[in-house]
Amino acid sequence: MLRSIVAAAAFAAIAAPAFASNSYTFETANPVSSKRVVAESVVWSCEGTKCSAELDRKAPTVRICKKIAKQVGELTALRNTKSELTADELAECNTAAKK
Repeated sequence: MLRSIVAAAAFAAIAAPAFASNSYTFETANPVSSKRVVAESVVWSCEGTKCSAELDRKAPTVRICKKIAKQVGELTALRNTKSELTADELAECNTAAKK
């Protein structure tokens, strides 16, 4: 019994980081027309020009940004709690923005 408990605790400690997600935020040039947006296979909660969600990604990328921009239009920021896209990366991202 004790061995089972120890094994389960060890598995949980190892598996927990694999299931961890990061808080992401994106901001748009114009207000988002919906309170909920589905982009990058995630439901984003939006208020005005800011939207947030939890993603299982370590860092924001231009690829993620382009998928979001196709749905909502031009982005002015994409960040998580640890990093954000640069101005050059945002410019590249916005080539895919919904017109």
